[in-house]
Amino acid sequence: MGLLRGLLTVFEKVAAEADAEMFNEDAVRAELTDLYFKLEAGAVSEEEFARREAELVLRLEEIERRGRQRGRHGRS
Repeated sequence: MGLLRGLLTVFEKVAAEADAEMFNEDAVRAELTDLYFKLEAGAVSEEEFARREAELVLRLEEIERRGRQRGRHGRS
């Protein structure tokens, strides 16, 4: 049982780290800015830009939603 608990703890930490990275507002905004530069430089097609931009905007909306939920529950 100790080994299973240890593995579960590791998996929980990895999941928390991935979640923190995925929903880091500064990182998402930087990625979006980089995407705009790539479009202007011709490094990505308009189709690729539109797809990635939509994904990033959804992530920013989720970050905002999570922030409002934390505020409602008194957590920071």
